[in-house]
Order: sequence, then C-alpha cells, then structure tokens
Amino acid sequence: MFFFAHYLLATASGHATALLPVFLLIAVGVPTLSGKFWGLLFGYTLGLMGVLTPYATGPLPIYYACGYIRKRDFWLYGLIVGVFFFTVYMLIGVPWLLGRRV
Repeated sequence: MFFFAHYLLATASGHATALLPVFLLIAVGVPTLSGKFWGLLFGYTLGLMGVLTPYATGPLPIYYACGYIRKRDFWLYGLIVGVFFFTVYMLIGVPWLLGRRV
C-alpha cells in the first residue's frame, strides 16, 4: 500500500514526508519485526516508485512535457513497470531482509 500510494502524491520527497512516518508508526506495532526492518522495507521502495507517474521524480516531467511518451502510455508503462518492480522486491528483497534478521 505504501508503494502504490505514490499515485496520490506529487513527489518522492512529499511521499516520504507525508506517509513514511505514519506507515512506520503503524508497522512498529507488529511485535515480531523490528523498526529497522520496517524502515528498510519502506525506504527501499522509495527508489522504485520513481517510475509510477509522470511527476514522480525530477526528470519525468521533462519526458512527459516534451511528448516523448504519450500521456496514456506513461501511466500504463508506469503501472506495468511498477508492478514488476514491486513483485521482484517482494519475492527477493523481503526474504533477503528477513533472512538477515534486521
């Protein structure tokens, strides 16, 4: 939910500022996992979510505004690549973090 909530915010820094503390506050209530684990889990997704929207990171508005990628395609490609990144992260990244006993 934290990853895809980026569709509602205009920047990655805005996303981190508005949602990260709230998600961390809720997540640290899970007794079996540390706050460090949750911080890393959410923090790593901040770099991945730059592909989701035309306003997600600094360079994307340039591609979007110049017409290099059509509006409809930008959102579609962002969704496809975002789901792919998220799936890989859940299948590889989360087990790796759990295996390290962070």
